[in-house]
Amino acid sequence: MKSLPTIALGDLSVAKSIDRCASLTPEMAELESLRIRTELMLALRRFIQQEQWTLEEAAQAFHQSSPRMQNLINGEISRFSVEDLVQLLTRAGLTVDVSVHMPSPVPA
Repeated sequence: MKSLPTIALGDLSVAKSIDRCASLTPEMAELESLRIRTELMLALRRFIQQEQWTLEEAAQAFHQSSPRMQNLINGEISRFSVEDLVQLLTRAGLTVDVSVHMPSPVPA
């Protein structure tokens, strides 16, 4: 069995205090979710391309329908949750790493 790459999510900023959390907007949280889903989806698409799978082969490998795989190939991010993408990456034998970093202190 060949060695598969590890996919890292990158930096995910988390607020340290209630004051900082209050300044975060729902739009900022949605943008962060979109960024994470985009990174996961791109990793999955790269894996499918690396394997040189057809749409049907990918659908079979991931136990998904062909239309579902077409959504993935077309980059229809709104149709996939982070959990959906992590499950697909795991089925591919890839490891997903998450790292969370505290933001830098705000000067007084």
